[in-house]
Amino acid sequence: FFLVDRCSKVVMAESIVQTSGGITGAGAGGGLGLNAPGAGPKVQSFAGGPATKGVNIDATLESTWQDILNESHETTWFVAEYSEDGKTVEMKNSGTGGLAAFKENLGDALAWGGFKCIAVDNRENTTSKRSKFVFVQYMPQAGPAMRKAKMGSHKGTLKSICTGAHLDIMIDNVEEITEDDLVKRLQAATGAHKPNGYEFEPGVVTSAEGFLNG
Repeated sequence: FFLVDRCSKVVMAESIVQTSGGITGAGAGGGLGLNAPGAGPKVQSFAGGPATKGVNIDATLESTWQDILNESHETTWFVAEYSEDGKTVEMKNSGTGGLAAFKENLGDALAWGGFKCIAVDNRENTTSKRSKFVFVQYMPQAGPAMRKAKMGSHKGTLKSICTGAHLDIMIDNVEEITEDDLVKRLQAATGAHKPNGYEFEPGVVTSAEGFLNG
């Protein structure tokens, strides 16, 4: 004969979780379904621009650099500095003109910047001009040592925004940026067909390989 258990049958109710695929039980993601797709609160970033290793980038920096790359736009340079708390790279200034205007906007603060110059090729009564773009990391001697140390980890993000630069330089003194030095650096970074002059100021050509002004 058989003994029959007359105890009440207990049924454990599984929690039901709404997922992107419809109604599922605890098996969706395991546990109570809290790991299922779509479960839990949505996470939203409130940063004003791209961020990496604790630094935010002013959203206007990218648009300004794109203006510099744009041949039909008059903007030719920009300078960006760190906010007071050091967590954001903020646009300080941008404008038209040449190298002198760019250098005037570099002060005592750590900064990132860039400018456009023109490569001039004058051969056999034919003159061609091509834009060249220079990316600058500025670390003045008076800058805070701790913030200088962090600049290196931020460079990748700045370079990912300031794309298309032909030359990348790091300086600690504004006077290091000279036309003659830039000519040498740009020539070294250029391929076999090198220009024979550069315009760092509108209409004024700095000689390269014997190219004369005028």
